This record gives sequence, structure tokens and C-alpha cells, in this order.
Amino acid sequence: MFAAKIATVTLKTHRPKEVARFWRELLDYRIAPNHSDSVKLIGVEGPTLLIQPSDRPMEQGAIHLDLRPEDQSACVQRALVLGATLADIGQAGDEGWVVMADPGGNLFCVLQSEVDYQDSLVDDQGTTTPID
Repeated sequence: MFAAKIATVTLKTHRPKEVARFWRELLDYRIAPNHSDSVKLIGVEGPTLLIQPSDRPMEQGAIHLDLRPEDQSACVQRALVLGATLADIGQAGDEGWVVMADPGGNLFCVLQSEVDYQDSLVDDQGTTTPID
């Protein structure tokens, strides 16, 4: 059987330094050496992020990160201080996550805390989405 793992999540932006600083500070990552003009960010946990310069217009929402913080409100406030903005993509407001955009316009969601998420699973495990 062939197995693979996700090595890197790449975010393309026309503001790579600003976006890299934002994610470095929010996730407590560090800049790592790499062999391109992209900024490679690594942390103790989680995937490697590659912030790649691009002059092409972004398709907003094509890919985004979901963050699972210890404290949702504190994470949202920290992201705002670091330059993120709240993003309205038509959410109703009772989803349990907060949609935001980094300084380069890349969307991300701040999910409820792990404790709150696990508590919600006690009442409702959800359903699987069929793919076959």
C-alpha cells in the first residue's frame, strides 16, 4: 500500500513578508531555511507553512486553514492585533467558528477550543459524508 503525508501547506500572496510575519506570530512558528524565495515556517506541532510570493490574483477561499486554539476568543483577538480581519462569507453566526482573513487576504477559521469541541461530540457525533 502506498502512503503519503502532507508535508507543507502553501499560501500564495502578493505580500509574502507580511503574511509570513502574521502566521509566525500567531502560531509561534519560526522561519526555517529553504531553497526558494518562499518563506518556510515550522512549528513544534502542525504542518509546515510555505508562504509563496505570487502576482496572480487569489481565488479567495480556495484553500484555508482551520485553527483549533485553547481559547477561541483569545486567538481571535490575537489575530486581530496581528493584522487579521473578520471575514463575512455568509455565515449565520452560530457555526462555532470565526472566519478571518490574514493580511494577504487568505481566509482561515478559528474553531472552538478542543475542550468545547469534545464536549459537543458527547451530544452529537455528526454524520459521515458518503464518497463512494
